[in-house]
Amino acid sequence: MTIDIRAIQITDAAAWSALRVEFLPEIKDISQTEVDAFFQGTYPNVREVLVAFDDSQKMVGFIELNLRENVPGSRQQTTPYIEAWFVSPDYQGRGIGKTLIYAAEEWATQQGFQELASDAPITNKKSIHLQKQLGFNEIERVVCLLKPLRG
Repeated sequence: MTIDIRAIQITDAAAWSALRVEFLPEIKDISQTEVDAFFQGTYPNVREVLVAFDDSQKMVGFIELNLRENVPGSRQQTTPYIEAWFVSPDYQGRGIGKTLIYAAEEWATQQGFQELASDAPITNKKSIHLQKQLGFNEIERVVCLLKPLRG
């Protein structure tokens, strides 16, 4: 199987939105709105999207990239950041996620950066392990807490 990785195009909007919902079902009511905003240049959370297609030109994965300020551990003021990274479960284990990371690294390098950052929920051991295998170093762990107040 050959995988084609490229920058997203407007004709990919519906497929990307559907894959985003597969990744995070809780965004089903806002995914298309966010995708539309990305293509209109008004979505602040994603700067670039790289997508993966199989031989039949079915979109099977994506990586969403942004630029963030003051990333923990980064030597750069502004750092390319992986906001989302997903390969459809039927296609996992075939190197597609790794290829998306390499494409993200190339994108960041072309923008003049020397680092690429990411995060994962502390409970997502699979993602943390994969990212470490791909050369990411763990910088910190955070547990956020909230107490409701009466009154």
